[in-house]
Amino acid sequence: MTDFSEFGFSKPTLSVLKEVSYEQPTEIQEKTIPLILAGADVMASAQTGSGKTAAYALPIIECLQDPENKPRALVLVPTRELAIQVEEQFRLFAKYWKLQTVTLYGGTGYDAQISALKKGVDVIVATPGRLLDLIEKRCVDLGKIEMLILDEADRMLDMGFMPQVRRVISKISAERQTLMFSATINSQVEWIAAEFMHNPVTVRANKQHIEPVEIDQRIYHVNEFGKDALLVQLIKDLEMQSVLVFTQTRRKASWVTSRLRAADVPAEEIHGDIAQNQREKTLARYRKGAFAVLVATDVAARGLDIPSISHVVNYDLPEAPEDYVHRIGRTGRAGRAGIAISFVSEGESYLVRDIEKVIGRVLDPASQIQKTTAARRLRLTPRRRVV
Repeated sequence: MTDFSEFGFSKPTLSVLKEVSYEQPTEIQEKTIPLILAGADVMASAQTGSGKTAAYALPIIECLQDPENKPRALVLVPTRELAIQVEEQFRLFAKYWKLQTVTLYGGTGYDAQISALKKGVDVIVATPGRLLDLIEKRCVDLGKIEMLILDEADRMLDMGFMPQVRRVISKISAERQTLMFSATINSQVEWIAAEFMHNPVTVRANKQHIEPVEIDQRIYHVNEFGKDALLVQLIKDLEMQSVLVFTQTRRKASWVTSRLRAADVPAEEIHGDIAQNQREKTLARYRKGAFAVLVATDVAARGLDIPSISHVVNYDLPEAPEDYVHRIGRTGRAGRAGIAISFVSEGESYLVRDIEKVIGRVLDPASQIQKTTAARRLRLTPRRRVV
């Protein structure tokens, strides 16, 4: 397929795609959009950054042109950040349609969400917990839902959301179209598909690549106490403009942010201890380029879609090798080039081996920097270890 016009999309949709420079569909879009438009249940997997949200948002928008039935589509997602990202995509692609969307997630007040529901919406994007709360408050009725999307189904499994997901789905007619998107399709995901879907068509995109292929991956072996100095030196020497730094804990995120600021590197942090409205404001400022470095725990590893991110730094390696793939996938989005840098202390070497097993290749060390010289020059040698 050469362009989106071959899907039979309407003029308003094609106009938006042209405006946002969507010229050719990605593999996951090419494989799933015709199936969704044909009404099939679809179970799809694709690497992060492959355009999966557009793969289901575009055909859903094309199918939701009956203003009498509301709401008609429900997208369930595991995190608030992903909910916001998905709604933004729907708003973008539905620019020339009278389509109303709402995001429902916890960590913020009910009033605005309830008000939006009362006005009538076509598409609900929600985390399971908040949606159930609003169902119990009788603020939302899912009886007219015709299209159900489970986005990042594997993540919802990992986070223990399946009991809540089952309760939500029990409120929806069995005569629905169900779409499930996942980074991986394993036995657990297949089991969910068998429970919730009718003869689903399985689609695997980029299946030869477990890791994002446009990303230059580098590892630096560094003493735990030299990570701060190395991070600052790399940011300055490589003139990084938009950097996402991952730490293992909230305390560590705060520590790294303070050390960067002390070195005159503009940095902000997002994690579970920060109020949701503040996190949203921080992400909005980051998208606009108000500061160079965003330090985060894995709360941002899924669903964060900021094309301008040039570098991802794993200050700490994740315990689960699959999370490494999702982290580094925040750069190199939709075919763009990106750089992922991982700091590996002596105690983290076993994590590198686990990652290499998952991605199927050996990660080559980058040129090493003299940590003692860097720490002395930048005066950033930590006096204590933060966990």
